[in-house]
Amino acid sequence: MTLNQALITVLAGTVGTCGFSLLFRINKKHVAFATIGGFITCVVYVICCRYIDDVFFQNFIPALVATAYSEVMARVTKSPATPYIICSIIALVPGGKLYYTMYYFVSGSYPEFRVTVLETLKIAAGIAVGIIIISVIIHQINYSKFKQIYDVD
Repeated sequence: MTLNQALITVLAGTVGTCGFSLLFRINKKHVAFATIGGFITCVVYVICCRYIDDVFFQNFIPALVATAYSEVMARVTKSPATPYIICSIIALVPGGKLYYTMYYFVSGSYPEFRVTVLETLKIAAGIAVGIIIISVIIHQINYSKFKQIYDVD
């Protein structure tokens, strides 16, 4: 990926995140934070694409970063983390891959379908696993902090 491609990717991801956060009806005072999360995610994604060849890890690491950022911003702004997570990872969603996967399936090009469906599943798995890992860690931290509240005898 050239520098121009990387800049276009980051710019498009950031603008897309801002637009999606407005479409998703995020509270106006949180739109900037959600957009910053999308920017950070896109920058990490571009760096991962430069140094990592596997699409799973190209999406796993940015999903980790996006989820960690979302959890931190949720604590700072005293709001739920879910809108931040959704907006931060929207640039990672494999829309084009999913389109071509369905196109190859409908057109009967099964060898291409097999390749794109596996790649799409790897991308989706990378995003999901990244979110799950950070969410479980945060849950465990909260559980250990407030154990007496959770343990009801």
